[in-house]
Amino acid sequence: MTDMEKKVMLRLCAKVIQYTDFETDREAEQLVNWVILDNQRKQNNNEIRSLMAEYKKGELERRESIREALERGKEICGRRNELYESQQEVKHKL
Repeated sequence: MTDMEKKVMLRLCAKVIQYTDFETDREAEQLVNWVILDNQRKQNNNEIRSLMAEYKKGELERRESIREALERGKEICGRRNELYESQQEVKHKL
């Protein structure tokens, strides 16, 4: 929906609210609520899409960082294992 269409719908809702008795005409109330909630739903969807696009932009960097962290962790574990084996050899010699 374009901005102009949104403005027209909003003005239409305002006119309906002004000239309608919602206590006697529930359908008018439901239609106005639908227009307002539908517009809010569309805005939320647009915001969700923009947030997901922003998230996807940084996803590759995060994955690379995780890979680097895993590689560093493997190096540390490898060195720890070497030291543990060395420790066991020393322990058996004693």
